[in-house]
Amino acid sequence: MTGSDSPPLIIRPCFQQDLESVQLIYATHVLTGTGSFEIEPPSLEVMTERWSGIVGANWPYLVASPLNDLSRVVGFAYAAQYRDRPAYGKTFEGSVYAAPTSLRQGVGSALLNELLGMLYGDGVREVLAFIGDSYNAASIALHNKAGFLHVGTLKNVGEKFGRLLDVVIMQRTLQ
Repeated sequence: MTGSDSPPLIIRPCFQQDLESVQLIYATHVLTGTGSFEIEPPSLEVMTERWSGIVGANWPYLVASPLNDLSRVVGFAYAAQYRDRPAYGKTFEGSVYAAPTSLRQGVGSALLNELLGMLYGDGVREVLAFIGDSYNAASIALHNKAGFLHVGTLKNVGEKFGRLLDVVIMQRTLQ
C-alpha cells in the first residue's frame, strides 16, 4: 500500500504523546498549503482539546507510523459527526494529513481506508470530505480512489495567500 521506498506502515490510535507530531504536521499544512483554511497553526493545547473532543466522543483519531519506529508519526486522520444535531448521527466528516516527508507514499490512502473501515463498523452511513482548494489534486485523487464522489463545490468561500479558494465537497456512502 505504500511506495516501494517507504517502510511498511501501521495505522494505530492516536495517543496524547503523539499530539506534538500531529501538531507539527498540521502546522506545516496550515503555513504552506490551502488544504486547511486556518491561517495560524493551532497550538499544542488547542490540538489537544480537539483530539480530546474526538476521542471523548469515541470517534476515530488515527496516526500512521512506520513499523520500524512506532513512535514516529508520518500522518494522521480523524472523523467527527458532521453536525451535532441528532439527525446527522450517521453522517461524519473525515480529515487526513500526511507529513511533508511522506507525501505520495501511500500514507493518506492507508489512513483513509482504515478510517472508513472503522466508521463502517460503527454504523456510519455517509462520510463527507471538505477539500480546501479546488486545485488540491492530490486530496481529490485520494478521495476518488477511496470511492468518494464529487457532490459540489463552494466557490470562493476562503481566502489564503492572496487567493480566493473553493471547497470541493466529496461524499461516500458506506452502507
